[in-house]
Amino acid sequence: MNIKLIKEKWTKYYKRGFLTGLMVLSFICFIDQALHSPFFFNKIESFNIFFFTLSFIFFGSVFCGIISLFLLILLSLVTVPNK
Repeated sequence: MNIKLIKEKWTKYYKRGFLTGLMVLSFICFIDQALHSPFFFNKIESFNIFFFTLSFIFFGSVFCGIISLFLLILLSLVTVPNK
């Protein structure tokens, strides 16, 4: 197990996962709003729905960051530390 990898790279992996999730979910929301009947998100017609959509995108991005941390832990389990 490569503990050094986790210590040095966890913030980088979390930021990368969070920002990727933020960009992908925002892009899906943007495209979804242009459709006649949205598939993933509700049609934004009021501030309530707008804030609900923003919170969904934010928490989805946090979840993507956590997934990337699990992938880092898996990566640290299969790699051997450099000496």
